[in-house]
Amino acid sequence: MTMKTALAAVAMAVASLGAQASTSAPAVVTGSFNQALSTVDVLGLSNLTGTIDYLVSAVGASGTSYTASPIANLTTSLYKGGALQSTATGSTFSFNNLGSGTYSLWASGQVLGGGFNLVIAQYDVTPVPEPESYAMLLAGLGVMGMIARRRNKVTA
Repeated sequence: MTMKTALAAVAMAVASLGAQASTSAPAVVTGSFNQALSTVDVLGLSNLTGTIDYLVSAVGASGTSYTASPIANLTTSLYKGGALQSTATGSTFSFNNLGSGTYSLWASGQVLGGGFNLVIAQYDVTPVPEPESYAMLLAGLGVMGMIARRRNKVTA
């Protein structure tokens, strides 16, 4: 086995641990709101991080622009089976060490000035590797190293 092949194998193993990015559909909110934004399926132990975005200004299809009503007291809540798991204040959130299951991501706050706004959640679900995963990775790399060393001795 060449060094290039070994490095490619390690790169593929590390890349497989990547995050899963998603964006919710826009939700129109007015007044005091508590709005479900997305359903998130989590497999194994994972972290959920992201942002709640809303309009500041927009341009309509006819080319007219408007200023969206600002949002105050923005809070993100995470529910599992109807039970509140955690909350985060502000436009960013991070929920760590989530177990397997289906979660609901909610946003709440107050649209000021009697207007409306659009709220969108952008988030990443990042799997948290368990110790067994690292042990298997190291054992596999050790076996690959022994095979490479053995082949080098045979050809020498």
